[in-house]
Amino acid sequence: MSEISTLLPGLAVMDEASVSYVRTALRIVHFIGLVLGMGGAVFVEMLLHRSRRRILSGEFFETIVFTSRFVGLGLVLLWLSGLGFLALYFLAEPAKLANPKILAKMTIVGLLTVNGVFVHRFVIPFLKSRIGQPLLDGIASRTVNILAACAAVSVASWTVPMVLGAAPQLNFMVRYELILAGHALLMFFAFLGIKVVIADGKRPFHEKDIGDARSVSDLTAD
Repeated sequence: MSEISTLLPGLAVMDEASVSYVRTALRIVHFIGLVLGMGGAVFVEMLLHRSRRRILSGEFFETIVFTSRFVGLGLVLLWLSGLGFLALYFLAEPAKLANPKILAKMTIVGLLTVNGVFVHRFVIPFLKSRIGQPLLDGIASRTVNILAACAAVSVASWTVPMVLGAAPQLNFMVRYELILAGHALLMFFAFLGIKVVIADGKRPFHEKDIGDARSVSDLTAD
């Protein structure tokens, strides 16, 4: 701590009020990140679910790409707030660094980051290649598994950090391995559910479905 005090004297001697203000600011950034990330991910999943047997339009594809940028921004905010919390704990509340929730959340956000890179390298190009065609008609089993895995990782990995952040009762109470086991179980069931949805979307395409290639406003209107 002496080295930190020399390099960062203003932070190393933060009083209780300052720590409280910084903690509140980080929580706000963290909450905004979760809202953007999880909200955007859920919105994309809902759009794709509703369009699984429809012809993919260029407008629909652009909406997916636009929304994915908010998911990416949410992920950046999660990293910034998470690293901010680590710095705050290291400087002012070192006992909290022993909370298994912290390492578990960082692991899961790391997985989200890897998944996000894969989505932009594989899923987005795949969706672009389907413009003018039924979204899931005739795609290979390997592609189905990749799409389902990406969606399952996204659903589980946005949900678990939100639950962990909303449940302070879990602080120091649940082991790191148990949190990751629960996360893995959630991903598994999400994967199975998404496979069922995709299987439904791969049913033979009929001419009546052509009428469903409408604007995004029509797709999202109930």
